[in-house]
Amino acid sequence: MIEDNVAIRLKGFIDEMGLTNSQFADQCGIPRPSLSQLLTGRNKKISDVIVGQIHAAFPRLSVLWLLFGEGDMLTPVAPDAASDEESPNLFSEQPKNAGNLSNHEKYQILGGLNEGVNVASSRMNSGNTTDLKNSELQREIEKMRKNPRKVVQITVYYDDSTFETFYPGK
Repeated sequence: MIEDNVAIRLKGFIDEMGLTNSQFADQCGIPRPSLSQLLTGRNKKISDVIVGQIHAAFPRLSVLWLLFGEGDMLTPVAPDAASDEESPNLFSEQPKNAGNLSNHEKYQILGGLNEGVNVASSRMNSGNTTDLKNSELQREIEKMRKNPRKVVQITVYYDDSTFETFYPGK
């Protein structure tokens, strides 16, 4: 049940960013089939490696919100966070000197900064859109909690072409 909630929140974040599932998977370095299986509920567990890849690609996404639904979707940016070279990153090592970066790496960093500016400006322009989406996600999660799926029948097929049907709770 909790894993479904992670999938719902992850879908909500992907929608909020205006990305397709493929674009999101590519940006995070997650294989597309793995993301698809996670979002559809085929894979019930999200690994710490995938969480780390998502966090590395989208550091503003709150891991607490993604995993547990606690707090806001995006973490606030402290005004001095960009200049603080001693702040640790739990998921990846970031180079401290921009002079050591290739042009491609610099472009990726600038693209990420621009993405953050676009998200911030769209959030300012859209007013309470994020709050509405969060409340929609919460309603969907509550709906799942109220109507959990239950096993009503288990059928076992044997290699001799026979089968048995079991009914839990009877």
